[in-house]
Amino acid sequence: MNMKKLLVLSSAFALLGSLPALADSFVTYSTPVSAYTSGTTNYGGGDGSEGDITSLGVFSFSNSLEEDSVPSSWDTWNSPPAVESSTPNVLWTQGNSTLTLTLSGSANTVGFELEPDTESAENVTASFYDGGSLIDTLSLDPNGAAGALLFALTDTTPGADITSIVIDDTTGDDFAIAQLRAGDLSTSPTPEPSSLALLGTGLLGACGMLRRRLHV
Repeated sequence: MNMKKLLVLSSAFALLGSLPALADSFVTYSTPVSAYTSGTTNYGGGDGSEGDITSLGVFSFSNSLEEDSVPSSWDTWNSPPAVESSTPNVLWTQGNSTLTLTLSGSANTVGFELEPDTESAENVTASFYDGGSLIDTLSLDPNGAAGALLFALTDTTPGADITSIVIDDTTGDDFAIAQLRAGDLSTSPTPEPSSLALLGTGLLGACGMLRRRLHV
């Protein structure tokens, strides 16, 4: 009986050890709600002068961006409540379909609005990183005909920071971004439900195995 108990316990610990570690917990925002805007600094989208810049506030860009404005040098955007303003200053990627935003300082919340250049809906992904670790990838379909959308995320994992975001228009089109925001929001970290469910399933399975084995 003691040998059986030892074998069952060993199997249970092996099962628990095989479960993946809980991923970073996070919250995303589909519109610029007050919980997002009140805890972040808005660095805007340049000055509308049509000059080129490679950084703005805490953000550095992987390639130079042109400072435009809606509706003079960039035709359309979107309207509240989907975005903060229908006539923002924007930063155009000038032919590039990908862009990496790198942040200095500490921020667990980062967001921006984005509209593609072509007047149609296009799939755009934004991958948020904490160092070399992927937090999450947002995949949205903004429309170049007045259909800008918000890409924003808070990493609620204690001590976590968002250090970079890789943006990719998967159709190969260029795009403009606006309302660049970053800040630290006080949040109560909650692991993702899928991770908790997986952990709970593993624990229940291990306990069930132990009960069955001990009553052999």
